[in-house]
Amino acid sequence: MKYQTGDRILLLHSKEEGTVVDIINDKMVMVEINGTSFPVYLDQIDFPYFHRFSQKKAPLPAKRTPGEEIRREKPAPAVNKPEKGMFLSMLPVFEFDGMDDAVSTLKFHLLNETKSSYSYHFEIWLNNTLFLELKQEVLPFQHTYLADLQFDQLNDKARFEFTFVPKEPDLKLAASYQKTWKVKAKQLFQQLAELQQQQKATIDYLLFDKYPLRQEKDVYGFSPQDLKKLSTLTSHLSIKDTTPVTAKYEVDLHIERLTDDWKGLTNLEMLGIQLNEFQHYLDLAISQHQRSMIVIHGIGSGKLRDEVHEILKTVPEVKYFVNQYHPFYGYGATEIFFK
Repeated sequence: MKYQTGDRILLLHSKEEGTVVDIINDKMVMVEINGTSFPVYLDQIDFPYFHRFSQKKAPLPAKRTPGEEIRREKPAPAVNKPEKGMFLSMLPVFEFDGMDDAVSTLKFHLLNETKSSYSYHFEIWLNNTLFLELKQEVLPFQHTYLADLQFDQLNDKARFEFTFVPKEPDLKLAASYQKTWKVKAKQLFQQLAELQQQQKATIDYLLFDKYPLRQEKDVYGFSPQDLKKLSTLTSHLSIKDTTPVTAKYEVDLHIERLTDDWKGLTNLEMLGIQLNEFQHYLDLAISQHQRSMIVIHGIGSGKLRDEVHEILKTVPEVKYFVNQYHPFYGYGATEIFFK
């Protein structure tokens, strides 16, 4: 091998000097220039001193006309580079198997082609078992190494899980962003064939072009302001005056059973009435030492069910609760058991 790790090299097309940081195979090496690592073919680099001495001295330039002595502008700094997004980059390492070049190893890198820094949590799962976990940071326009996988390991239901978090707090951006990449065998073989034909080094998969903005509403259509308002509604909205002296075994939270003028209410107001009713009978059941209770919340969007479950998780007198298929209520009811 002409080069070894640590050798100083010269990139022929740009005349930039760097260092060999890894030997990929007998045709390629990994070099680092100005803090960025990337693969290059051997015919694209040379030793700096050998290149300087092997080049013929250029003839003296002709007499310049006025204005030609103006210096060229310096290259634009990285911060002005166009943003392309966040990429998962895969570098296949080929080895000759006696008949043809075959992929033996895959080297994965994370390419941050944006102006922002991110913390990321990276996991590789093989056969639904955690194989590798990393928690690191990637800077703007930086390429960082993730892991190596043997080509055969892609048959083990390989799955890559990413969770990105912006380093600079920004209320307009989502608190975190999750992305999953799974191996698609047919697509991968096609891309590897195209890679050899086009003589490219890597296959890049886009994880996101722009980091997502914060969602103004949750999956049920409520904004953060609505949810804050809900705590007030559950303590001030009135319900139909049907308060019993004893607890109920079965509590139906369908809105038409709780108030007559429900058609003029907003979704948030109806939810507040339903939760008031539920909390009232829950308190009664606990105070009268009831063993169990069924609350009928229906299926719908699932918001009422989720809010009921969140309340139950905070009540120490609740032993456990289940929301499973019931011959009378289907999946529209939750059964509560008390200590």
